Amino acid sequence: MSGSPHILLVAAATSTSGGGERHVADLLRLLPARGFHVSLACPPGGDLPALARELGIAVREVSIADGLRPGAVLALRRAIRELAPDVVHAHGSRAAFFARLADPRASSRCVYTLHGIHIDKAGSPMRRAVFLTLERFLRPRTAWFITVCAADLGKGERLGLIDPSRTSVVFNGIATPAIAPLGGLRGELGVGEGMPLVLSVGRFHEQKDQDTLLRAWTLVLERRPDSVLALVGSGPLEAALREQSAALGLADSVRFLPPRPDLALAYADANVFVLTSLWEGLPYVVLEAMSYGLPVAATAVDGVPEAVADGESGMLFPPSDPAAAAAVIVELLDDPARAAAMGAIGRIRVADLFGLDAMADATAAVYRQVTHR
Repeated sequence: MSGSPHILLVAAATSTSGGGERHVADLLRLLPARGFHVSLACPPGGDLPALARELGIAVREVSIADGLRPGAVLALRRAIRELAPDVVHAHGSRAAFFARLADPRASSRCVYTLHGIHIDKAGSPMRRAVFLTLERFLRPRTAWFITVCAADLGKGERLGLIDPSRTSVVFNGIATPAIAPLGGLRGELGVGEGMPLVLSVGRFHEQKDQDTLLRAWTLVLERRPDSVLALVGSGPLEAALREQSAALGLADSVRFLPPRPDLALAYADANVFVLTSLWEGLPYVVLEAMSYGLPVAATAVDGVPEAVADGESGMLFPPSDPAAAAAVIVELLDDPARAAAMGAIGRIRVADLFGLDAMADATAAVYRQVTHR
């Protein structure tokens, strides 16, 4: 190897609204300044390849988004052969599946970042067994693994997906923002200054379990009837959640909002951020909420307790427990001074532990370790 090490980033999705693709986008921006030559292989369309081209980064379009297509494996193999990278860095299980099949030198240069381990949630028992078998088969064809939280390192080891002796934990990172001006979201929703506003951001999907949040909200209203819950997102369960909200009599206090690229005004106006996920990796929305000084009420699943220091920067509760969720939300709303102190601690915690530069530096260290082996 001579000159700048060449890193080929491989992604199976191309919308940076997803956590893994957002992570890839950050690496596209940050790695060149750290002495790396970067290229990207991903499906056509979407804002991820558009960003790469804006940055002057070479893009190879490979259709690895759906199904096992031999042609897609061959196309990725051609891209790898033409680009001749020093490291092939695959993000997520689908990208890693294709990359490790396509790259004849995968065992010595393929890095696999697991953006959360959800293989145990993958449909029927037979489907899960097939996925586990494939992942275990491809494990030796991986030079190094990265997990975004320590919880996933443990889970990956238990499931036989990773080799802990070849694994690094690299937290997701974000830039600490300036605090946004107040009044944007409240004005949009018609929510007065003194009314409690609780914010939740996430795809309307089984994983995020907004069903539990809506049931918890009925209990919150018993104590704080003037409160408003803003749900920002979209997804396959949106219609069902709207129907549930109406059936529970929550239409006046629950507002459904479409996804938006800039959530700064929402974070700035809310009193509490809540996440009721059943499983996660290390969720960006929690880090974002903390970075804006919001206290977080969240389920104690996977990497969430590594982000939220329970009782310090927020409060954690068990998944699928509406009463526990409601109790935490009400406790934070009832004690604004304590909630504000938690928010201030969370903002410092993000700057200290979950910075964007720290994420890029730790990833660069993995590349250097792989190329020097």
